[in-house]
Amino acid sequence: MKTSQLTFLVIALALINISYADDEAWQSHESINAVVNDYLTQHITLTGEYEISLAPLDSRLRLSQCPEPLEAFTNGEITHAGRVAVGVRCNAEKKWSIFTSGFIKIYQSVVVLVRPLQRGETITAQHLAVERRDVSSLREDFATLPEQLENKQAIRNLDAGMILSAKHAIEPKLIKRGELVMINSDSPGFSIQMSGQAMMDGTKGQLIRIKNNTSGRIISATVVAPGRVVVMN
Repeated sequence: MKTSQLTFLVIALALINISYADDEAWQSHESINAVVNDYLTQHITLTGEYEISLAPLDSRLRLSQCPEPLEAFTNGEITHAGRVAVGVRCNAEKKWSIFTSGFIKIYQSVVVLVRPLQRGETITAQHLAVERRDVSSLREDFATLPEQLENKQAIRNLDAGMILSAKHAIEPKLIKRGELVMINSDSPGFSIQMSGQAMMDGTKGQLIRIKNNTSGRIISATVVAPGRVVVMN
């Protein structure tokens, strides 16, 4: 009986030793992820706050313990948010390399719509708020200041909560087609005013066609204010 117990103890100790040796023989997934995370932190060239998340390695993956420091690498600079592939290699005598997958989120302060807008509705300060949002998936430039959108008109129906960009708004129409306008003709030393009719809609700074009511001629003039255009001589 004692012999049997001793034999069992020896076998158990041997299995424990094998288990420890087995653990030491493989590179831990934690160490690989740590190298990847450090590499991304040091090599990201993006502006703003960012968050790195790594996809878990396959639990069945077994790589020999590397006696030298692991080396991480990528194909080029990390200049965009989203998914990124990072390689890790062991440069010891028994070489190996793998690719891991990570995801980079970028957070920035952006202008958000706090209540819905209808197409053509004027955007006011009460419609807007600045919030910190994940902008990783945004492909267009987004507004960062409410002043970029205030007093403009919604180009289409806009939902509350959406991140806004300059493409969501247009300058308000100060002059509408068919409207009577005052034409100012400025020259050095004198200024002439006459009435005209707008042949098209116009926003501030836009060059539009105007029919001079006095001469009947079609001229081009710049919109400067509601109902007022200027012809520069």
